[in-house]
Amino acid sequence: MKIHFTNLFGQSSKSVALMAQNDIMNVVRELGVNELGIYFYDHSNEPASELNSRMDGILAGVAFGDIVFVQSPSWNGIEWDRRLVDKLKLLQTKLVMFIHDVPPLMFESNYYLMPNYIDMYNQSDLVVVPSEQMYHRLVSEGLTVKKYVVQKLWDLTHSLDLYTPQFEKKLIFSGNPSRFPHIIDWKYETPLHVYTEPVEGVDYSKIHMEGWRTKQELLLELSKGGFGLVWDGDSAETCSGVFGEYLRYNNSHKASLYLASGFPLVVWKQSALSHFVLENGCGIAVESLHELKATIDNLSDTDYQDLVENTKRVGKGIRDGHYLLTALNNLK
Repeated sequence: MKIHFTNLFGQSSKSVALMAQNDIMNVVRELGVNELGIYFYDHSNEPASELNSRMDGILAGVAFGDIVFVQSPSWNGIEWDRRLVDKLKLLQTKLVMFIHDVPPLMFESNYYLMPNYIDMYNQSDLVVVPSEQMYHRLVSEGLTVKKYVVQKLWDLTHSLDLYTPQFEKKLIFSGNPSRFPHIIDWKYETPLHVYTEPVEGVDYSKIHMEGWRTKQELLLELSKGGFGLVWDGDSAETCSGVFGEYLRYNNSHKASLYLASGFPLVVWKQSALSHFVLENGCGIAVESLHELKATIDNLSDTDYQDLVENTKRVGKGIRDGHYLLTALNNLK
């Protein structure tokens, strides 16, 4: 019996989806698992015969009774993913659905596809979810899989030497500003440094636009001091809208990026991640961005260094693959 993991490739090197799945593979490869490479591509006009042939090639090394971890979604669309799962069920594999994201919860226009995703998840023997809140939300949508494991944080492997962050009253945001459009109209006193590709013609005068960095460049850049902002939504004050609400269930990959660099977090108090952050003392939680300045001003240098020490402990676990390996051990 072999253990297999699907893994996404073929996207831009700047793709968070690709990096997240690759980081999972970096951990499990050392366990001797087999990688099932899934190419991200536009298959909309591909004949069914070619699609079946492509999938048969992906699954060529999978045998009856093997254990297959499907990193979901593949971002090739629900019909592609369901076809892959159907083929795995025909092989009578033990199927573990490793859920990174749930597109119908991320994108309002895709919510009508929720039954399709739930049907696919229900074919699995076990699900790995980012939070307890996500599991219970999926149950409310019709999930019937009783066995589940919570992946508390997404692991992010690297071996860089990091700085010890100094207490600076500033925020770092790495990611797509379109998920948080009011970021360019930043009206808060706490300075905000944004690491992403600038869009031509957009006025970034109210923030510090730092440009895009590779993962390793960003890890070193982040470790110089301040807080990592984990925030989404269509409000200038709190997390709201589809992307904001999604934080109630999901653990942001950018949070792991911040923590892996020893960088304490600022999170929304109602997010799934806030429970972990407050229990482990690796950041602060606020209800609204209006609370930012007062909350940070109330911290002393000693308070900040306590957060840094806790963050270093959590970050080492992320870099070592601790959270994934713990989840995998809990599958037994």
